[in-house]
Amino acid sequence: MAKKKAGPVKKGTQRAVDGGRRNLVYLGLSALAAGATTFAGYKAGWFTSSPPGTPPTSGLTMLPPVTLTDGSKALAAADEMIGHYARGLDNASALIHAVRGLGKGFKRANGTLAVDFLCRSFAAEKEVNGKRYVYFRRDAEVHDNSFLKTFLEANVSLDQPVLVGSNRYTLRDVADSAKSLFRFDPQNMTRFEPTLIHDHLPWTLVAFSILTPPAHPEWTNAYGEKINLTQVIDRSLAEFEKTSALAEQSLVRGEAEPIEFRETIKKYSCFGLHTVYGFLSCLKYRYRENDLTTRLTRLMDNVSYRLKGDTAALESEYQAEGKGAPPIVVNSLYLRALIKLYGHAFESINYVKLHSLLAFSSGEDRRFADGGVQLERAILNIRSLDWSLLRRNVDQMLGPGRGDTFISDIIIGLGHASRGMKLLSPQNPDVAA
Repeated sequence: MAKKKAGPVKKGTQRAVDGGRRNLVYLGLSALAAGATTFAGYKAGWFTSSPPGTPPTSGLTMLPPVTLTDGSKALAAADEMIGHYARGLDNASALIHAVRGLGKGFKRANGTLAVDFLCRSFAAEKEVNGKRYVYFRRDAEVHDNSFLKTFLEANVSLDQPVLVGSNRYTLRDVADSAKSLFRFDPQNMTRFEPTLIHDHLPWTLVAFSILTPPAHPEWTNAYGEKINLTQVIDRSLAEFEKTSALAEQSLVRGEAEPIEFRETIKKYSCFGLHTVYGFLSCLKYRYRENDLTTRLTRLMDNVSYRLKGDTAALESEYQAEGKGAPPIVVNSLYLRALIKLYGHAFESINYVKLHSLLAFSSGEDRRFADGGVQLERAILNIRSLDWSLLRRNVDQMLGPGRGDTFISDIIIGLGHASRGMKLLSPQNPDVAA
């Protein structure tokens, strides 16, 4: 099939959907008191697992609500929210996702580079078999090697200083350490880390595909174990293909996603879309063994159908589980989920187009174009919400500080959405000075 010319996410001018329609939904919930204390969605993991009781971020101000109707303004709105709240929150998750969406030059409120702050504040050391290694702490980066791969894709220099107390390292040391500390048993992928496939491997695949040429995919780690990146890719992709297959035929027929698929895909961070992107990074850096191109062509076709299928599933799930929460909370949760879905998807879609990795069919292009409009709408709609009310409601429901945690989660999704929307434009943060 001939490759089609790459193009950006199509911009639309459709009006942002009002509170009674699908993309700005109150989901039929009756208005409840702002002080509601529990609801089913909390148990279902709608909020992060950080403990309640954390004091609110000092000095964090809320942007006033703005109603926008032009889809072409969505990217600017996303960047406004990312910049404002990442600087106000000043936490590791918000800052690294600001780097993701806005580039390595993003500065904190005090004028210092976020990259410098992250590299001097969140690294740690570990000794294995008498040798010391440096890495970023999991309590900061959440997913192993997520800081590393973000810095690599943002073109942060490998000479970037990384500090652990008085000990000085570089990002190159972090990269070398990541490969030395990585462990993988192809016969039992949960042997060394129970959540490796779902929570850590996707970011590791991006980093390792950049760092490891396919002509030399093997190395010996710090434990004396042989690692073969080609084998890691093949084995983990086979596992993910099993999950994707659970919904493949249903989606093509226009049916609802099966419950088994929903339960399984939720085990993967961000609906498994980080996983998709990790494999695409391997393809970009010339890994081709085990028919990778054909397999990823099929996987991206599945993603094109999932844009609609996942949206319908999310609406149904939030409608069923949102009873007992203030409407603004349920609405923002749903919009956050849509931004996470579409934002991560368009990182993969536009990454494929940018690097001419695969050829998309006309049907896929139509589905992607529809998804682009939905992403714009979700961003405009969440910008129109009263975040001060949202923050108070979440704090009253779950404890002081949880509102700020929720806002941080929104910024994470917006960071990926911003980068995905920019990849085909002069604003691409990966090549920004």
